[in-house]
Amino acid sequence: MLAGAYFRFKGLGTAPFAVDEYYLARSIENVLRAGLPAFPCGGLYMRGLVLQYSAAALQLAGLSGELAPRLIGALCSLLALPALYLIGRREHGRMVGLLAVVILALSVWEIETARFGRMYAPFQAVFLWYLVFFLRYTVDRDRRALWPMLLLSILGPFVWEGGVFLPLTNLLARFLQRLPEPLRREDWRYLLGCTALLVVAVWFVTADFRGYTADSWPAGYSRALSASVPDIIHSRHFSLTALRHHPGWMAAAIVPAAAMLFALRWVWSRRSSPLLLIGLLVMLGAAAAHQFLVVVAVGLLLLLTRLISAQELFDRRALPLHASILLFLLFWLAYSSVSLDWHAADVGSAARGLAIIGDQMMSFPDFVGVVVRPWARAAPHLSAAILLLLAAAYIRAARNVDVSNDERALLLVFLVLTLAASASHPPREETRYVFFLYPLAIVLALGVIARAARWAFPNPDTAAYAGCVAGLLGFALSEDFQPRHLWNIDRPDELFRVGMSPGVQSHLVIREDFRSLADWLRQHRAPSEVVVNGVHGFDHYFPDINYFFVEQQDPNFPDWSCHRGTVDRWSNYPLLFSVESLTNTIAESPRAYLVAFSYRRDAILASLAALNPRVVASSGDVMIIELKG
Repeated sequence: MLAGAYFRFKGLGTAPFAVDEYYLARSIENVLRAGLPAFPCGGLYMRGLVLQYSAAALQLAGLSGELAPRLIGALCSLLALPALYLIGRREHGRMVGLLAVVILALSVWEIETARFGRMYAPFQAVFLWYLVFFLRYTVDRDRRALWPMLLLSILGPFVWEGGVFLPLTNLLARFLQRLPEPLRREDWRYLLGCTALLVVAVWFVTADFRGYTADSWPAGYSRALSASVPDIIHSRHFSLTALRHHPGWMAAAIVPAAAMLFALRWVWSRRSSPLLLIGLLVMLGAAAAHQFLVVVAVGLLLLLTRLISAQELFDRRALPLHASILLFLLFWLAYSSVSLDWHAADVGSAARGLAIIGDQMMSFPDFVGVVVRPWARAAPHLSAAILLLLAAAYIRAARNVDVSNDERALLLVFLVLTLAASASHPPREETRYVFFLYPLAIVLALGVIARAARWAFPNPDTAAYAGCVAGLLGFALSEDFQPRHLWNIDRPDELFRVGMSPGVQSHLVIREDFRSLADWLRQHRAPSEVVVNGVHGFDHYFPDINYFFVEQQDPNFPDWSCHRGTVDRWSNYPLLFSVESLTNTIAESPRAYLVAFSYRRDAILASLAALNPRVVASSGDVMIIELKG
């Protein structure tokens, strides 16, 4: 813990803002200016309100804009460790609790996210302490834990918009307490109150407080101009409605449909438990709609809540249910394989074609896009190991083999919240959106290792030592243990992710060396020359900006445009939203400089060819282009 604390605080305020830190810092400046997180051009930035006001107080006390939010994140990351120990100890004893603390204390991802001035580390601390009280209320039936649990679930959405998952988990608490017994009148009152809290929380995190209206955008602008182009895997859809154009496949669909009707007889025989009946019907409906991740998830939920036992679900009498699901799976695999143009240029290979088909079979919730792909790009070995260990934990729990109430509750929470996060449509495929669940995944994985050691070594002391060695060795061999990175965590190569793949960069938060680029511009730019910025965050280190530039076709344009496209919402600089407007603006200037992201280098240089563009400085993913009017 001492080493983990040292690396969390070492040179904490030295790095320039990451782009997302800049957004929060701007809003904190607005809080200090107006008392509210209000943009000068109108609208409110309501994300991370707790962090905004806490950091504003620290800045009033003399801390810098870079250090204040990061200090809160680092402290919250340490505050989460005692809660993690309590959860791990409950799940499988003191050894698992201590191992989880060791791993999270020295985890590169945990430390880097703790040093990131955003809401992810603070919310993780709220989530883990919420779980402590959740287990006390749900498993121990300690009514004194109810109010701390509810208060933390109210606090969650004000820390991060993903905090809406905590009011959802409140509902799960009562189901865990009662099922498979029938719900009582007081249970329905509790569920009604928690549902009302969930509705308010969902409204709060989805409401448009920023005021995205037609008055924000240029006359005649349509958001279709800025729509993101989905990748090939997500853009290929095999719709149910498309079947009506294929009479042969419609005829083939009769086979799984008939099997489903036959399965309904066994499903209806379970009507004495309405929740079980609904779950089984959802499984059949999901199979018919080629959503087989839903089939597996609902089946696991039914088993973990003990609405049905593994013996009943896989009994011979339930064979029609499994036959129907299998026939739908085979039907959809055959239909999608024949419908896909395997020779199309955008398919490219058999592996890509299989990925497209697999995505159709598991497109909702988007577990592959939100969890699997980002983790596979960032930490393939660690993610594969955790996935295998979690699969073993769920298989064991589904069979109901010596599963404690604590473990069952944690498995249910992890399953429900992973599915909820996967269904939430985050703006990018990045690991940060499931960061709050990482400690819980580690605890559950360590529990599997501890049980395997206990099975292999009858002597308790030997089993404990073997479990410790296996857990620590596995962590040491993973991508999340990098002593060299931690030792140099405040040095340029590690700060600016030099030599790292894009997946690892996004995993650890991309940072740019804005200070050196700002210094270059101060040395080379004459007072009369125009500076146009296209990278949020750079203006904090070089405020002498004349314009902000973002094209209407950019997916970020509707979020950044304000006052009919005349002002950038974040920096409040005059906005240029086309190459033509940029050309006309700098036409009278002998020379101008444009700050832009270098990953669009070729496209930008081509579009500005009339201005004789020349890259004169660059660092990481940001470049400075000289333009001649």
